[in-house]
Amino acid sequence: LLSADGAAKKMTTHAEADNEVAALKGRFDKVKAVSDEWVAKVDTLLKEWTLLDNTVTELNTWVAKDKSAEGENQFSLEKMESTLGELKNIFKQKEKLVDGL
Repeated sequence: LLSADGAAKKMTTHAEADNEVAALKGRFDKVKAVSDEWVAKVDTLLKEWTLLDNTVTELNTWVAKDKSAEGENQFSLEKMESTLGELKNIFKQKEKLVDGL
């Protein structure tokens, strides 16, 4: 669009080209603004999903590692509660982000 604008200004009669370039530039600016907004939303959603995935992976690793020789789970109840609370918060944030789309 910028090069079309530059080429239009070099023409001797460029009123029609100026109008067309201005209209296209206006449309481009609107599309770019919407596109930037969606990219920001998707980036935020990606960060939340990555955090969720990391937390679930950590929880699975922690549960698998904490098995005793007898096969009983020996976890810390406080650690489990804090991890589950973190998962709840992540799910709430994800729901808000998805509702915002």
